[in-house]
Amino acid sequence: RTEQLRRLLPETEQELHETGLFRILQPKSVGGFEFDYVALVDFSAELARGDASVAGNLANLASHHWMLALFAPEAQARVWGENPEALIASSLVFPAGMARRVPGGYRLKGRWPFSSGVQSSQWNMLGGSVIAEDDSRELRIFLVPASDYEILDTWDSVGLRGTGSDDVIVNDVFVPEAMTVAVSSLSGGP
Repeated sequence: RTEQLRRLLPETEQELHETGLFRILQPKSVGGFEFDYVALVDFSAELARGDASVAGNLANLASHHWMLALFAPEAQARVWGENPEALIASSLVFPAGMARRVPGGYRLKGRWPFSSGVQSSQWNMLGGSVIAEDDSRELRIFLVPASDYEILDTWDSVGLRGTGSDDVIVNDVFVPEAMTVAVSSLSGGP
């Protein structure tokens, strides 16, 4: 049934929520377990014995709670304040998104491929390039609510068919500064 639907079954998604597996890397301060990152690999490997698509979605979606903890406190408060069990998809294909700085944040647009678990998610972390007036570029991750993007049903694969890795389109939306993070700040690079 997962392969036929091409995404997580609603009942499987509910079970992953009920067991707390989506929250294994989430900070304890918002009700998560704050396990070591290797726990994500262990839990996902065990789930993959039964269904690789379910395991792929767990690994992908649960890792985003860890990533969200790297964003500004305002971003964390917004997402987890609205729903501590919120799921966050991603597509970190940086050339897919273009942004420009505006007062208070950025204007973002683009089309991103392979956003696994996107139908179940309330948010999406999208990679993009910020182009400055001097044509220099900065890579950033933009945290965008589901209301600000369109999901394109493009996922029709042979393997991991049930991951629901559809494309996402953003048409020139405003993203506040606090809802972004520079890639260089994550890696310690320039």
